[in-house]
Amino acid sequence: MNMIKQLNAAIAYIERNLCEEIDTGEIARIACVSHDSFLRFFSYMTGMTLTGYIRRRRLTEAACELQRGRERVIDIAVKYGYDSADSFTRAFVRQHGITPTEARRGGALTICSPVSFHIIIKGAEKMNFRIVNLEEATVRGISKPYSTAEYSTREALRHLMWDERAEGIPEQLCDGGWNRSDSTAFDGIWYGIWQKDSYMIARDSLLTKDIPLEQYTIPAGKYAAFTTEQGALAWEAFPRLFEQVFDAWLPTAGYRLRSEEIIEVYHLFTDKELRRKYRYYELWIPVE
Repeated sequence: MNMIKQLNAAIAYIERNLCEEIDTGEIARIACVSHDSFLRFFSYMTGMTLTGYIRRRRLTEAACELQRGRERVIDIAVKYGYDSADSFTRAFVRQHGITPTEARRGGALTICSPVSFHIIIKGAEKMNFRIVNLEEATVRGISKPYSTAEYSTREALRHLMWDERAEGIPEQLCDGGWNRSDSTAFDGIWYGIWQKDSYMIARDSLLTKDIPLEQYTIPAGKYAAFTTEQGALAWEAFPRLFEQVFDAWLPTAGYRLRSEEIIEVYHLFTDKELRRKYRYYELWIPVE
C-alpha cells in the first residue's frame, strides 16, 4: 500500500500549505508520479481538477474561520491567497452561494472536506453545511431499541420503522395517511432521533395524536447541519450523509461531538408527487 501512503502524503502537503504557495510539481514528487500523471489521476478519482480542489479547500477553511473567529474579511482573504476582498468575495459566493459577511452570521455553506485515498475515495464531495444554534424543543414519538446484534445496520431499523408495510410508525403518530389527496396531515417536519441504544420517529407534539407517546427533548446548543438536495430518497441519502459527515468531515473540521444524539430531519409531504419532487433531509449533529 505504498502508493496509498504516497497519495495521502501528497494530500497532507496540500493541507499544510493551504495558506502558502502550493507547488504542484512537489505534490507529484511526493506521490512518486509524473506531474501530468498526478493531475490526470486526481481528476479521474475525485471528479475535479487539482487546482479546483485546492480552491475549494481554501474557501472551505476560510468560511470556517469566518464562523469561528473575528478576523477581518480582508485578512482571511490574503491568508488564503486572494489579493483583494472583492476577488475573495466573488470566489466565495461562487462556492458557497453567500457572501463572507453572511457566512459569518451563520449562513449555509457548501464545504469540501479533505480528500483521503483508501481502497475507496473519501471526501472531496460537495456538502451543504451550516452551523445552527437551536433552542430546546420537545417532540413526541415512538422508539425502538437498536443493537447491532439484532440489526445489521442503522438502515435496517430505520426502514422497518418508516415502512408502512412493516411498523408504519408515522401512521401511528398522526391522523390520516400517506398519499391522500384530501389531507395534508403528513406535510412538514419529521424527526428520526438516534440515541445511544435506540431510534425514535417523532414530530412536534402539536402534530401528533392525543394518545400516550414517548417524549424527547432536543437539547439546546450548537449543531452542524447537513442538507440533501430536493427529491432525494431517504434510504440512499442518510447512509451517504453519515459516511460523508463521520468519515470525511468530522475528523478534519475542528469540531467534536458534544453528545451522542444524532438527529435526522425529514421535510415531507402527504401527496406522493409533491413528496417525490420536493422532499429533502437534514442531518444534525451536536458539536463544540
